[in-house]
Amino acid sequence: MREHEAVLLRARHRLTFREIADRLGCDVKNAHQAWKRGVEALAKEAAEAHRQYLGEQLATLDVAITGLMPKVIKGDVRSNEVLVRLLDHQAKLLGLYAPVRANVTVTDEMTARVMALAEEIASLEAP
Repeated sequence: MREHEAVLLRARHRLTFREIADRLGCDVKNAHQAWKRGVEALAKEAAEAHRQYLGEQLATLDVAITGLMPKVIKGDVRSNEVLVRLLDHQAKLLGLYAPVRANVTVTDEMTARVMALAEEIASLEAP
């Protein structure tokens, strides 16, 4: 209970740990520890809720994919299109797509050209 109250006082009311300690009737160190335990508990709850939601979504996708398969096997074009979208969504939920990385090098020549263009644009806008 103390942990929950410490988190609320810090998050909602933006109180300092000294003010939280005064409200809870403890020292600053214990107020900070209560807040820390409360935040850790909230993080665990959020992680578990996320896992449950992810599981529900994946189960729903599995049911949809399984239901589509007879039509896909028969060659139904619309069912194939839907299947591809479902599989794409499933892959995204599972984190199967790696982020795209770009290695960009800006040279002094490029910088000079951009500056020249900026000056040219500025001169066009001037009265």
